[in-house]
Amino acid sequence: MVRRSVTRSIRCYHCGHRFGVSGKTESTQCPQCNQRVVVGDIVVKSLLPVKAVQTCGHIKVMRKGSVIAQDVHAGDGLEVQGSLEGNVVCGGNVTIGRYAKWRGDCAAKTVSIADGARIAGGRFRVPQSLEQSLPTPKSASDEASDESAEKPAEA
Repeated sequence: MVRRSVTRSIRCYHCGHRFGVSGKTESTQCPQCNQRVVVGDIVVKSLLPVKAVQTCGHIKVMRKGSVIAQDVHAGDGLEVQGSLEGNVVCGGNVTIGRYAKWRGDCAAKTVSIADGARIAGGRFRVPQSLEQSLPTPKSASDEASDESAEKPAEA
């Protein structure tokens, strides 16, 4: 019996490059920007105070779980039953449960908020194309033009 390896397409949350990985891959390196990319799912069962939570997979915050982060990136989806504080970019569906507490912005494919969930500020965006919300790489010429645009013209 021959086993076929299942591949899936992911998008690097650092540079936006799309590439394929094995279905069993937990983390890899982006061939475009050489940054480490987490592919596996993340389950949060307790307090997680970090600068960023990033995965190309799914993030689930359990009822007693709490995420405090500047940036949260979930490629496949995000489910919050506990509390989340941070700015979220999600390539899939965001589900905010009945007992959830939410503070921060959200850009996602779809957003579902259950009755009883507490939302404390933030903007929710469901763009026609999520490509608008994801990071795009800056080239050296773009950065140089940004710097020259900020400097006042000399007489």
